[in-house]
Formats: sequence, C-alpha cells, structure tokens
Amino acid sequence: MTTIKKLTDGNNNNSKPENFHYAVQEDTFSFAQHERPLLAANCSEYAVAHSNKRLQPARRMDEVSFLPHIVHSMRRLRLTALLRLQSYAWPHLSQGAGHGAIIVGAPRSGRTLSYVPPLCQQVCMMLSQLRGGQRWELLGPIAVVLAADLSRVQQIGAVCNTMLRKAKNEEWLSLVLTVPSSQTPEFFQRLLNGVGCLVATPAQFQWLCNVGLIQMPYLSFVVYDDVDLMLPDQLHKAHQHVLSLTKQKRPQLVITTQSYNHKLLGMVNQINAHPMVLFGDILEAALYGGTRMRLTLLESKSKQQELLQLLQQRPPHLIRTVINCHNDADILDLVDFLGKRGYACLPYYQMADMEVRDHVYRWMVNTRGELLLCTDNCPELDIRHAQTLVHYSLSDSWSKFKLRHLALTENLRNQFEQPLKLNEKHQFQGEDSKELRNRKSLNHNDLLSIVFLDETNNKELPRLVEFLQMRQQVDERIVCLARHIRNESERSKCNEPALCDLLLSLGHCANSQCEERHQLLPYDRQLQSMLPTSGDVKLQLVRVYSPSHYCVRLLEHLPAGGKWQSLRRRASLDLQLQLLQSQECLRHWPPKAKQICVYRNDYGYERVRILHVAPIELINLSRNDVAVVVQAMDVDTRQIKTTSGKLYVCPDELLNKPQLALDLRILGMVPYTGEWSWHEEDAQQCSNWINAVPKPNFLQASIAVTLSHTIFVHDLAVINYASSLQLHVRRLNMCQQLALHKLATKSGQAVTKLMQFLTEVKDEPEIKEKLSMHQEVLDEQLQSQQPLQEIKLITAKGLSGRSKFFAKMAIQLGKENRERSEYQQHVQQQQQQKQVNLEHSLIKHAEKTSEPESGIEALHDCLMRCTLLELSQESDEKKFSIGNCRMPEELLKQLVVQQEHTPNSKPESCCKQNKIKIETTAVNTTTMNNRIHSRIPKNAVRPEVKYYQTLCTLELQVVLPEDKMPYDALLFNGSCIVFFTIGTSGSTRYQFTLNTHCPYQSFSHHQQGRTVYISILKTLAITYPLEFNFYKFMKPQHEKLIRIEEQRRERVFMFESYLLHKGLIQGRSVSYDKRDSDVSSDEHAEDPFHTEGAEYVERALNAYEYTCE
Repeated sequence: MTTIKKLTDGNNNNSKPENFHYAVQEDTFSFAQHERPLLAANCSEYAVAHSNKRLQPARRMDEVSFLPHIVHSMRRLRLTALLRLQSYAWPHLSQGAGHGAIIVGAPRSGRTLSYVPPLCQQVCMMLSQLRGGQRWELLGPIAVVLAADLSRVQQIGAVCNTMLRKAKNEEWLSLVLTVPSSQTPEFFQRLLNGVGCLVATPAQFQWLCNVGLIQMPYLSFVVYDDVDLMLPDQLHKAHQHVLSLTKQKRPQLVITTQSYNHKLLGMVNQINAHPMVLFGDILEAALYGGTRMRLTLLESKSKQQELLQLLQQRPPHLIRTVINCHNDADILDLVDFLGKRGYACLPYYQMADMEVRDHVYRWMVNTRGELLLCTDNCPELDIRHAQTLVHYSLSDSWSKFKLRHLALTENLRNQFEQPLKLNEKHQFQGEDSKELRNRKSLNHNDLLSIVFLDETNNKELPRLVEFLQMRQQVDERIVCLARHIRNESERSKCNEPALCDLLLSLGHCANSQCEERHQLLPYDRQLQSMLPTSGDVKLQLVRVYSPSHYCVRLLEHLPAGGKWQSLRRRASLDLQLQLLQSQECLRHWPPKAKQICVYRNDYGYERVRILHVAPIELINLSRNDVAVVVQAMDVDTRQIKTTSGKLYVCPDELLNKPQLALDLRILGMVPYTGEWSWHEEDAQQCSNWINAVPKPNFLQASIAVTLSHTIFVHDLAVINYASSLQLHVRRLNMCQQLALHKLATKSGQAVTKLMQFLTEVKDEPEIKEKLSMHQEVLDEQLQSQQPLQEIKLITAKGLSGRSKFFAKMAIQLGKENRERSEYQQHVQQQQQQKQVNLEHSLIKHAEKTSEPESGIEALHDCLMRCTLLELSQESDEKKFSIGNCRMPEELLKQLVVQQEHTPNSKPESCCKQNKIKIETTAVNTTTMNNRIHSRIPKNAVRPEVKYYQTLCTLELQVVLPEDKMPYDALLFNGSCIVFFTIGTSGSTRYQFTLNTHCPYQSFSHHQQGRTVYISILKTLAITYPLEFNFYKFMKPQHEKLIRIEEQRRERVFMFESYLLHKGLIQGRSVSYDKRDSDVSSDEHAEDPFHTEGAEYVERALNAYEYTCE
C-alpha cells in the first residue's frame, strides 16, 4: 500500500490518517502497487472502439490537453507513452458531459489510467470555477468512484491524489475521501464541506445514501470500476441512487469490466447521450460484434474430415476464410489434403518472401475462393475483414488465441442506435464490385469462430469453456470433460498455492484472475491425530487477522456426551523449538511445495510449510534468490513472502511433529456493509475486545468442519474464571458483539456455500460415465467414416519345456513365502503377549513392595528394572555371537542375556538391611554386571572415560592409549551411547556401551590427540540424574561439576532474591553451619558482619541488582 504522510500545507487534513488520503509525498509514492501498463503482460497493442459518433483517437501524448500538474504527475508515474486504450478514452472523455464509456479489458491493461486523468481534469476545472465565484458553494463530491473492494479503493484513491491540487488556505477541502468503517463525525463534516473525489465500495455508497445526509449537486463524473467483481444487486442499487441524486444534471459515466455485458450498455445509455464501447480484449469484442463460437471435440484423425464438412457449409468463394495452425508442418499437411479435394490454398509460412506477401494483399482485395493458412508467428499480416475463423490447432498461450480474432474486427456489428455511414468505414482500394455486393448481402451474424479440440490441446479446454459458459450454451459433455481436466490438473500440481481467502470466507470467489487455489486436495483432509472434528474446544488466542479469521492454539476438547480432554502439546516440543535457536541449520535446497523447513526471521528460527515456489530452471545449481511463499506453523499462521536463501533444513525430530498454531474461521460472518474484505481497524477492534476480558480467560467454540490447517466454528465466545463465584463465566460472544456494533452479520447464503464446498466429494464415477458416453460418440463417428475390419482371435498356446518348469518353481516359492510370513506374524504375537506379561509382573512387584524408598534410590531402581526388561526382551528375539558382530547395532545386542529364574537370589538393599522377596523375573544389579562382563570378548578393553554435564549437553572425554586411533561412535535409541575402536581381529579393541536411561536428541564427536570428545545434546534442557557409579571406567570431571554446581546455586540464590524483592515470600532467617559446602564457607568469610551463632536475615534487593534466568 502506498505510504501516506500528512503535510504541513493542509492537503486533505484530518485527525485520522487511516480513514482519509493525504497528499502523497513525491519521494515516498511508489508505482509498484499499480503495474506499469507499458510493461504489463495484459497490455494490448490493439483496441476496438464503437460509438454513435465519429471517434478520433489520439496518436501522441501532446494531442491530449491536460493541466500542467496532471502532466507532471503522469511523468512522475512514468506514464510517458500512449496506450491504445488511452488513445481512444482520453479524447472522448475530455469532451465533457454526455460522453461516457464502457472499457473492457484484462486487469493491469491500462483501464484505470484511461479514466483517472480525465476525472482529475474535470475536478480541477470545477474547483477553478468555484474559486472564481463570489461565494464557495461546493457541497458533496465532484466525482465518485465505486471500486469492487477495499484494496482497490486505496489504490485508486492514491493515484487520484497524485493528480489533484488545491490552494494552501483550503484546509477544509478534501481532495480524495474514503469511507471509514465507523460512523465518525469528522467524515460527515468533510463530506459536507466539499470533496474532490469520493472513493468507496458499492456497499459503502449505498450506506451513505441511506443515511440521507449526502447531496451531490455538483456531481459530474461517476466511475464503476471492475463491475464484474461487484454483486449485481449492490451495483443495481448504487446505480439507482446515482440516477435519483442527479436528476437535474447527468454526470459522465465510465464503467470498467473484464467481460462485456449488454446490461452495462443500457446503464450508460440512461445517463450519457454519446456512449462509447472500448475493447482492449479482442475476443470480447468479437463476441460483442455478433461472432458465434463453436467447440468441436474430436480425434486428430477426424479433424480434416470435419474441416471438409465446414467448407461445404460455408464455401470459400462466398465467405472469406482463415485457418490458423500451430506450425508450418500442419499447414503443409492441410495444403496437401485440401488440394486433393479441389480447394485452392494460400499457405503463409513463417519464411514467406515478398511474392507470397503480395499474393496475400491480392487475396485481401479479392479472395477468388482461396483459403488462407497461417500461424500465430506472423504479426505482419494485417487481416481485419475475415468471416470464418478456423482454429485447426490452439495457440501456445491464451493471449495469442485472443489476438487471432483481429481478423474479424472490420465485420463486427456496432450495437448503437445510430449506425455509422458506409463511407466512414475503411474500404480497400480496387475491391471487386461483385465481392463487395456479396459482403453487403451477408448477415453480420454469419461471423463464425470454430475451434477443433483434440487430445493434444485439452489443457486449454477448461479456460475456453469457462469463458464461453458466461455467454452461451456449451455442450454438457464438453463441460464435464473440462471440469475433469481441471480437477486432474489441480491434483497433479506440485507447486500449490494456499486456498483463496475469499473462498474460505464467502464460499465463492468471483475474481477470474485470482491466482490462489479454489479446490480442496487430499492433503487438506488429512487430519492430525490430536485434531478434533466435532464437539467444543477451548482455545488460546494467538492473533486476530479479521473479525472472522483468528490464529489459535488448542487447549482442551469436549466430545459429544463426553468430558473435557486435554490437548496440550508435550512440553518437549516447545523445548525442542527453543533448542532450535542455538543450532546451526543447513541450507534447504531445492524448495518444494508442502515441504516443512526452517525459516530464519529477524529473531531466530521457526518451522514453516512451503506453499509456493517460483519456477527453477537449473535445480542442481543452488540459489538464494528464488521467490517462495511459506506459512508459519508454530508462532502463528501468517503467510510470508521470502527467498530460498532464508530456508534451512528442519531437524528430523521436528519434521513429523504437529503444528502448534491453527487457523480458526467463523462460518458465515461477512462485513455488515456487504463488502468482500475487512478494514484493518476491524481486526484491531476485535483484539481489543478480547484483551479487555480479565485474566485468566480462554476462547471456546463449537466445531462445524475441520481441515488439516483450519477449524471452522459456528460461534466464538470468551470465557473468564470468576474466582469469587468459582465458576467460568461467558464474558463475550463475538458474533453478537460484531452484530451489535454493526461490523459484521451472519449470512446464511455464505454458510450454505461454504459448507457445500467443504463437504463436497467429487463424484468421479459420474464424470467417468459421461466421459465414456462421449468416447462412444467419438467411436461411432469414427466407425461411420472407416469400414469395419474383421477381428481375428488367436488362441494362446500352453507353456512347455523350461518355461513350464520355471512356472512351477514360481508357484512353489510363492507358497513358501506365504507360510513364512504367517509364521513371522505368529511369532510377533507371542512376543507381544510375553511383553505384556512381563509388564504386569513388574507392576505387581511394585504394588507388593511395602517399605518406602528414597526418591533417588527409587528412580535408580526403576531405571535399572526398565533396562533389564529391555535386555530380556531383546535376548528372547535373537542371539548373536561376538565373532559375527560387525555393526554397531549388533554390538548393542551383545549385551542381551537370557534371564534365568533364580527364586533363591537375595538382592542387597541400600536403605535398609532387611531382605525383601522379589519375583523370579527380577535380577540383581551385581549379578547382571557380572553377566555383562562375562560376555565381553577377550580382546575388548574399557577405556577411561571422564564425564560431566551442562544444562543442554552431556560431555564425555574418552582417553585412548595412542594418537589418531580409528574409532566410531553412535547414539542408539536416543539413550544408549556406543563407542568402539576399529582395528584388526587380533588387536586390542577399546569399546563401551553406556545406557543413560535419559532422552537425547543428537550428538557430535571429534578427536584431538589421544582424547575423543563426545557431546550429546539433551532433549530436555534440565539436569539429568547420572548414575554411572557402577561403571568402573567412568570417572567424573570434578572441576566441571563444581563449576556447574556453583552456577546452579547462584541461579537459585538470585531467584530467591527476586521472589523476596517482589514480596512473594516472607523474609526468612538463614543460619550457616561450618559443615556447609565450600560455597557457603566462602560467603561467610566475605561477610564482615556475620558472627557465629547469630541469625542473618536477607535483605530485599533492588530491582536492578539481580538477573533472573
């Protein structure tokens, strides 16, 4: 959006910049929002204009007279050349009252700038006349522009504001005025003081007229911009208000649209006496002029026969015919085929010489029954009066296909009441009188454009059918086939954009140029395991996008007839996302749609999902400037436009984790004024309402439909917990609040359309049935053209010799494979049952244990039992010998020991001396250690290992006897650490297997001298209980451990000081003892006021004296 700044000269002053347009500063105005017409792809070099009076188009910029400041503004906007649309529009609209226009063209083709300079010229001229009078009498607007949506309102207002000027002392005059979302007194005051140009949507204009305060005695210019994107009912009501407000003096009316409609011509005729229809879209002009379009779907072999039938119906010696082919090869085949049938052809190849061009000029004067065959790559052909246009093959692009219809423009019918005289038309010199009489005798409705569609160009069929459906009847079979092709193309897309926002809000999208997705894919229906599909949910608000669109996190779910169930994500996911900030991620290349990666923003890393990627030509060449669109998954659900250089590889442990943030939409909530989009301040207002509810609070909603990324709800409420009543109270109902403040309303039509879109399942069998019917019709046509041939059936011979032997062998192997798979399934079931029995036995043993244990001993005992259970399960599955062990995974399985039932074993107790009877499945730790050592090979030696841990990692230092010994290390199952040296079979092997019983994420290692440094990253950023005492080769690194303990005590001390300063805890007395740790002794020595036997009370610290981590 254009940057808007309030100037000191009083241009369009107002207290709220977001509601009114101020003068745009020259340095800050950017033309990027308005695509430069000279560079846009939709800009046409040709135009067709019809009117009831003679039109005189301008050829140069200096032929059109505008005020100096308007010319200066156009130069500043880089509008230095005259477009074809503007060459007709500017001279016609500059003639003043009674001269209206309908401008038909594609977006970004120069439609807006075809009427903005004449509009601003009219406004400035009217202001000059009012200044010359004795008294300022301006009331209401001079010009009114009705745009389709709010974004277009802002863009048109910014362009108009650059071309309007006023005096410095006219602070009360508003050059450009837009309608705010709320009814502010300042807006009505500005409106009554006089406005140069009022820019609004049809719904806003209707609301202003219904208020009854608006008067338009000086209205002289009205524009309906993009009427095909407006609701027909709103456009009709707005036009009726314009007619009622301008009974005494009719303004100029300009209508811009993408597609022509005969009703628009009637609206212009009601106001203007000299209307003009201006086409920048040649295909629209052809249909306006009476051209009939036909679609013929057939096979490639049948196209020539179909062409012969057409030529018999429309003989070339009476009707000028042009055949468009794809390339010169098609022209050559047709010339040979038609020549044998007696038709004279005039082929125009891409390498045609001057002799062929002279022949074409003679054909343009007198056809003499010849057929002109050409391609799209011949722009030098200036044919404008053809009557039959045959598309033997479709063009490479939609724009080239539309330009083919330039050959019909001289014969298009002018639909105005006052026809043009014959001598005003362009006539070819030397034209034969007989040929002229034949052309005059032809009916204008005989213009025909026929398209031959086959299996090679069916990709263009959906767009062509969609275009024709708006204007004429199309065969149902062709419509069904086009829908099927469009669905298949949507499914096969690998570069899929996000779903259209208008479609998810209103249930439909009327913008034919919308580039977003308008069809649900299987990915949208693949729900996560924890995502609810019905019932009620409790939500945490993250962000408000609009009154009907929110970003939330799931808290709890209430199924129908059930109880509230917690849906909180595991705390480990949040910790993993926090640990992601400290990692060094690798670049992600190549980016593809649907992939999950890491995006680097201004504050760190976050997970995102790729929505759209610009085309990549060389995929093997890594680039940083490829444009991509991604959507956040955890922080919120915003869509971000960035480049491939900011995308990094997501860790494996985060790839399959569910996203934390989801979109939430309220069904059927549409703007109160009937617009399609929301004001920016509407979202801020909803956020203020929710934040005003006292804490603690949460959102509650009833689910209607759920997609993989969006939850659709019927209503949204804000719940607050009243501590005095000990009840949850509903403080705010969003739908009722929006309706009360007239910001939104519930639309039943939008709910019906949206539910139909969300729950609709494509009926593929019906489509296939219709396609089969169409194929049968094609087969019948083909059979009618070609004689039937007798089909001979050949009986297959039986196998013999080696083939028969191999067939029997394959059957026998298949039978053995089935038996083997059934046996493996049976063994797996037995192992699962045995695992369940072992778990039940451990639970019973825990229940029978009556004597309490200390916390650390209980944790240690539990971890050891879990380890023994894992070892016993692995030992039942398979046994490996040490001689055959070659992989690190097999090295772990060396430790598997078959448990023996020892009912007489008596374990030692660390807490008490009494003996406890244990079940036969439990095994003594000492006994297990002995068994493990007994399985160690003779050449294996435990190296010396020093360990310590930090807050995020576990650090190991393995000391080897020699430098640069080859080794390998890995992290098994996220908790077991395996290390071993690599050497010959007879040499000494240094190895160990360490089961930490704690979750770890990843690890790294490197060797320096004789020491191997291993760093293992923790999954949780906490201090793990390391019980390595029973490993004799494990030695603690006391220096590191003491330093970590000092840091921990310092953090605890600072945290207690913080609580004491805030008054969250009372001042406590701390008595120090000589038996305390060294840290306490040092604190006593440093304190000069501390005396033995006296109490020392901590004081409250200042807020600037502590740091809380």
